[in-house]
Amino acid sequence: MTSLLRRALLYFFLVLVSFFLTGCWSRHEIEELAIIAAVALDAAPGDQVRLSVYVIIPRTVAGGPSMGGGGGGEPARAGEVFSATGSDFLQAARRLEEMVPRRLLWSQNRVLILGEELARRGLSYLDFFTRERQMRLTTPVLITQGEGRKVLELPPGVELTTGAILTGIQRNRTTFKIELKDLLAMWEAPGDNPVLPQVVMTPTPELESQEVKSGGDTGGKDGGQKGEEEKKPPEAVAIKGAGAFRDDRLAGWLDEKETKGLMWLRGEVQEGVITVKLPDRGGDKGTGQASVIFHRAGTQVKPLVEGNRLTFNIEIGGQCELAEALINLDPDRPEDLLAIQEAVNRAVEERALAAIRKAQQEFQADIFGFGETLHRSNVRYWRQVQDHWNEEFSRAQIQVKINLHLSRLGMTNKTSGKSREVGGKGASQGSTR
Repeated sequence: MTSLLRRALLYFFLVLVSFFLTGCWSRHEIEELAIIAAVALDAAPGDQVRLSVYVIIPRTVAGGPSMGGGGGGEPARAGEVFSATGSDFLQAARRLEEMVPRRLLWSQNRVLILGEELARRGLSYLDFFTRERQMRLTTPVLITQGEGRKVLELPPGVELTTGAILTGIQRNRTTFKIELKDLLAMWEAPGDNPVLPQVVMTPTPELESQEVKSGGDTGGKDGGQKGEEEKKPPEAVAIKGAGAFRDDRLAGWLDEKETKGLMWLRGEVQEGVITVKLPDRGGDKGTGQASVIFHRAGTQVKPLVEGNRLTFNIEIGGQCELAEALINLDPDRPEDLLAIQEAVNRAVEERALAAIRKAQQEFQADIFGFGETLHRSNVRYWRQVQDHWNEEFSRAQIQVKINLHLSRLGMTNKTSGKSREVGGKGASQGSTR
């Protein structure tokens, strides 16, 4: 019995000691890491590529001393941008490690930004980021006109980093979001072409007001030189429009209106606002306007093959509610609400048709995933056209039917004050926010 007790105590002691001897073999102290918050990919001269990373400075994030000096100076940047070139991004990453005195940590990256020239070369350059074990496939991917590095160099403003700003905008659900895994799926899927949200650099409201007050160009040689020196770079980023691809190469750009149409056609719309203008009921030239919030929208795509003729019937439906009205609404007059509802439907239809025209006539590329729908519904016909699907898509007939229903008037049935009365005919579409 004593022997068994001693053996049991020995085993217990060995197990207890093992807990103290074990550790995290891959652990790294934060002082040893260069935490990457955003990545930009650009083309470089001579068939080279440029890799730019925004590296967080821990002492700044933790509230350390400002790098700008005294209290009256500019606030310290949360990080620094480092760039390196190479024949591919693996070589560029290795050169970055020689420049940064810390171990690069990719797992905290918030966004991947493609420069225009690199996107026109092709998406095959992304191979390194699909194989790097620290890179998350859920990383959002964006595209910009010009160089992606310039986006990283902008002051972040409200957030600590530009990457945090961009991911925050996408969380607002006013634009669509493409992650790295989504991009790869669109690239590899039969009958689909990639499309990416576009990052634009815009002046801040303060900078725009300064430009207006300056009165434009300054007179004289010295004045012109002074104006050129005082001209400030853009100071804000926004997500507006999209970049469309044909196969793996950038084909062109969609503006905001066309991008909204793209979102409706792909079923990417979650919520948003549409503002429409409506003429007075009395026929006056003045117009009122109304804004509606739409939600629970859905898109159905139905391919129809008749002989060699291919038609896509698109049905977009959903619910919307009145958010603001600068017109006189009478809840007892159904035609008042019907006029707003019809104007909203026309606004969505025009956006969808604008995106279709751009895709069929300019890009000649299916950026809506209609080919994938055809593949699922009619495999026999798909096999006949899959090798030249983009050309077949450009010739296809696409019919769009919009049925958004105005279901609620908000918290009140009346419009405050003496507003214009809504007219039933001639209502025009407005802007989408």
